[in-house]
Amino acid sequence: MRFKANIMMRTMFLAIFSFGVVAQTPVAEHWSPYEYPKEIAEGVQFHIVVDGDTLWGIASAYFQDPFLWPQIYQANPYIQDPDLIYPGDPVVLDIGVVVTDQTIADNLGDSLGEEGQDGGELAELSEFAEGDDGAQVSDRSQTTSMVGSGGELVIIPAGDRVDLECSTYLFPVTDDDYELPFTMTVVGSELAGQLSFATDDIVYINKGNVDGVQAGDEFSIRREQGLVRRPHGDKEILGVAIDQVGRLRVIAVQEKGSTALITFSCDRVLQGDILVPYEQEPIPLITQLPPFDRWEPFNKDDSGHIVFSEDRRINIGKGSLTNIDLGVLDNVAPGDIFIIYRPNHGNDAKKGIELPDIYLGQGVALKSSEKSSVMKVIQGVDVIRVGDRVVLYQN
Repeated sequence: MRFKANIMMRTMFLAIFSFGVVAQTPVAEHWSPYEYPKEIAEGVQFHIVVDGDTLWGIASAYFQDPFLWPQIYQANPYIQDPDLIYPGDPVVLDIGVVVTDQTIADNLGDSLGEEGQDGGELAELSEFAEGDDGAQVSDRSQTTSMVGSGGELVIIPAGDRVDLECSTYLFPVTDDDYELPFTMTVVGSELAGQLSFATDDIVYINKGNVDGVQAGDEFSIRREQGLVRRPHGDKEILGVAIDQVGRLRVIAVQEKGSTALITFSCDRVLQGDILVPYEQEPIPLITQLPPFDRWEPFNKDDSGHIVFSEDRRINIGKGSLTNIDLGVLDNVAPGDIFIIYRPNHGNDAKKGIELPDIYLGQGVALKSSEKSSVMKVIQGVDVIRVGDRVVLYQN
């Protein structure tokens, strides 16, 4: 009976997956010590916990990488102890990693209970283009046991709120003749002739009541920085660099304009800066890594490049924010660790000279879009520059 139920449920699920899902998926009522979500929003992937499940096992089953369990834990802030999850609880799986249709179908079948009850559903992976996914933030750092290891490991934030809200990201465009979809802008201030603004300054924006703006609305302030291309090869356009420069809150609304207070700025705010609705982004969690021997060879398959640096810095070091040309399509997720390196300048193919690559440091992905990611440099042993290579750390 269970085998037949599995086949039926897989068929039903794949049909739903192909044609879309309802706006809200209710979670069946059940006992749990946690205040679990009672509904799952449209477009959110999730798994319903069954007996024997662990975050380690869920990460391994859906993403083929059990070490992604801290990201799953961080995406589900209602879970108080990562070692304790309860049957019936929904576990959100939207952590920026692509899940294949086959994996979805296989795990749906594996999650069915003995009586044929649906124990796991997934909605389509929502595209993450602007860097705003609306997830709640959990800045947790604690010691917990790692399932299957018997040891203790420390979970720490990969960055901080400033890193996420003051970084530059790449908005995807495909050609030089692009047009950004942002129409709300900063148009002036109370003081005549004032050209730049900072925290606690009052500014005016060009949208008002007729555009649906309301008092209390919060917007992220951003600025276009120009096209970014791959540094080698065909110079493919990766997108437009969009710098995040601050945040404001609407305090009064007129018919066709609004008055706002700048509540946070990481750079000067200028007339013409663009505004998008503000959403707090989750800070990815990472675990302490085993010591890395910089002199040992490392796997360079599927490497990418640093393509942009915050404030267009020439010399990049520890703590710097950068953009790399690896993203969700390359199975990059927030919290992933990268080795930063440079091919040895002494290499000479004609003479048969092949010297070791020059290890420069390590970085961590703070957020990922389709073809690019924001990476923070967390270790540097030499000067890093745009064009240097990055590759996923593989323990």
